[in-house]
Amino acid sequence: MMIVADIGWANTFLPLAALTALALLLPLLTVPRATRSQRRLALGIGLAAGITLLAGAGLFALLYEAGGGAPRLAAVLRGSGLAALVWAPLLALSWFVRAQAVEARRGEDIARGVDGDRRRGENDT
Repeated sequence: MMIVADIGWANTFLPLAALTALALLLPLLTVPRATRSQRRLALGIGLAAGITLLAGAGLFALLYEAGGGAPRLAAVLRGSGLAALVWAPLLALSWFVRAQAVEARRGEDIARGVDGDRRRGENDT
């Protein structure tokens, strides 16, 4: 039978807040600011999610140790996965907003007649 500790600020709310902040701030580092590529955006968001999952696993390992228990891999991954239920929807919303910004930049480029680094209609010869 599993003994559940009391839910409190130090063992629940602060770790969730820290992981949520990490999940929302990491894309600022993993996604180029003015990217026009949905693929690059997806890779950056995926990298941010992976790093946040690993950080959550490390954080829950520390919490298990502080509670006097030996951190087991299954328990640590479970805690990290459950924390993802909080931060993952916010990261997905952030991804959606960034994807709209990518499409807006691409639309502006088309309207100006620019395709990447060159003007539209120029010959490549």
